[in-house]
Amino acid sequence: MEGFSFRKIKSAILRINSSNLQRVSLVILAQIIFYVKPKSYNIGELRCNNFDKLGNDFDMVRLEDFMQETHGFYFPHRHNYYMILVATSGAGRQLIDFKTYDVKAGRSFFMYPGMIHAWEEVQDLKGYLIFFTDHFFAQRYHFDSLLTFPFFNTSRGLPYVDLDENGLREIVPVLDLMLNEYSSSEEKMASALRSLLNVALIKAARSYDGVDYYGAEDKSRSELVKRFEQLVDQHFLDKRLVKDYAKLLHISPNYLNVVVKEVTDKSAGEIIRDRVMLEAKRKLTHEKKTVAEIGFDLNFKDTAYFCRFFRKYQGASPDKFRKNIFN
Repeated sequence: MEGFSFRKIKSAILRINSSNLQRVSLVILAQIIFYVKPKSYNIGELRCNNFDKLGNDFDMVRLEDFMQETHGFYFPHRHNYYMILVATSGAGRQLIDFKTYDVKAGRSFFMYPGMIHAWEEVQDLKGYLIFFTDHFFAQRYHFDSLLTFPFFNTSRGLPYVDLDENGLREIVPVLDLMLNEYSSSEEKMASALRSLLNVALIKAARSYDGVDYYGAEDKSRSELVKRFEQLVDQHFLDKRLVKDYAKLLHISPNYLNVVVKEVTDKSAGEIIRDRVMLEAKRKLTHEKKTVAEIGFDLNFKDTAYFCRFFRKYQGASPDKFRKNIFN
C-alpha cells in the first residue's frame, strides 16, 4: 500500500487547481477534507468489515484489511475506546499523543481513551487490530483490572512492547482464535471474546513487565513512580502541587521528588506539568473550543496565565500550536 504523510497531504493541496483536480487521488482529497477537523471516533464509526455483532463495544479486524478499506486515518483523531495493534510484518510510523513511533514486526501497541492518534506512513503492514470499550471488558472483569495492565495505567510509559519470536508465537494463536470466534456467531461468542482478550492482554503484559522502561534498579521505587503517575492521571486537573500527591502516597514531598528524579530523571513537578501540557495539546488539537475555554477546563485562573504557562513549556502560544499542529 502506498504510504502517506502530513507533508504529502500539504503537497497535494498545493497541486490542486482547475486543470489537475481530477488527477489528485480521492484518498488524498478525503484526507484534505478532514485535515483541519480532528474528530473523536467511536468503534462503530471505524468499522471496516461486515461484522456488526457487538454494537459499538467491540470490533476486530486484520490490520492489512483495515488499512486497505479505510486508508488508515492519516489525520489526527481521538480514540474513545481501547485499541490493541499487533504487527506481524511490514513497517510504518504512527503519531500517538504528539510523538512518532516506528511500527515493525513484533511490535504491539496499546492505546486507551483520550489519546490522539494518526498514521504517518505504512509499508505493507500486516497484523491484528482489536477495538474494545471498558464496558465490554467490565461485563466479565472488573473495570479496574484494565488499569492493572502496565500499558493502560500511565501516560509516561511507552505505548508499545516489542515481542520476541516466542512472545509473538504465543499471542498470534490467541488472536487467530479471537478472529475465528468473532466470525462464527456461535453461542456465548462475546463471553469467549472477553476471555481471549484477557489472555492476550496478560501475555502482552508479561513481555511489557519484563522490560525496565524506567531503568530503576530498585523495583519498589519504580512501583512508587508508577503509582504517582497513576494519581497524576486521575487528579492533574485539581492537584498541581507535589505535596498533594505525597500526601496521597503517605510519604514526604522531598522523598517523592528524590525517587521520581532518580527513576525518571525528571522532578515530580515536571511530571505533573507534563501531564497538564499533554491534556492542553490534546484539547487544542481535538476540540473547537477557544483558548480561553480550554484554559478554564484545565483549571487555570485566567486565559493570560494559561497562555504564559503553555508558551513557557511549549515554546509557542496555544493559538500558534493549534495552527501548526498539522505542519
